[in-house]
Amino acid sequence: MELVLYIDIAISVVALISFIFGLRKYVGRRKPLYATMIVFGVGCILLGRSYTVFRILAGMPVVGIFHAGILGRVGVFAFFFSSNFGQVDSLVDDGSRSFIKYRIIAVSGILITAAIYALILLSPAGLAEKISDGLAAAMIAPASYFHVKHIIIPDVDYGVVRCLRGFNTVALLFGIFSMAELAVAAYGSVPEPLGLNAVLYCICGAVLCVLSGILIPVMDRGVRKWSK
Repeated sequence: MELVLYIDIAISVVALISFIFGLRKYVGRRKPLYATMIVFGVGCILLGRSYTVFRILAGMPVVGIFHAGILGRVGVFAFFFSSNFGQVDSLVDDGSRSFIKYRIIAVSGILITAAIYALILLSPAGLAEKISDGLAAAMIAPASYFHVKHIIIPDVDYGVVRCLRGFNTVALLFGIFSMAELAVAAYGSVPEPLGLNAVLYCICGAVLCVLSGILIPVMDRGVRKWSK
């Protein structure tokens, strides 16, 4: 449980710094809606992880059950999905057959999420944990579809796709490692010190910590190039 606490504290701190940066720069009147939604997505990382931290400090369980912290994960990818689906996708894909191969390849984002969730379903985790993880997977999968699609699809005028490929790559990795973290937890509710489960959990936590910190800076660099 201490391992979960330390990792969530680290991610919360990094997400807070990133969120404050994004809040100051991209939340307000006449700000690009795409960037604003990404900032709120990172805010969900902060809320979800902070909730888990306070729950642990209060002596309440956080594994093997459903708790509100999972809604933070769902919220992250709800914002990421909405930003790509509503703001950018119509610019790069007109729905014609000429783009069908990119749509097919993009399904790999859904399949990766589904494959990791299948491992969770095969784990010894309880029903509540599997349902909770399923809610996260249900939002990560469609978001990942658009991340993959916007990484590989040809660019359009003004370089919108090219400028946002960096962010979509980081966001895709964030989704994959978020699912991986849930899968590791499903196979060991309380990772044993120095055990394989603990090592894998630490790797996922460290990667997620880094990704949480660079989501907004990478997006910021892309948006500034896009708006020039």
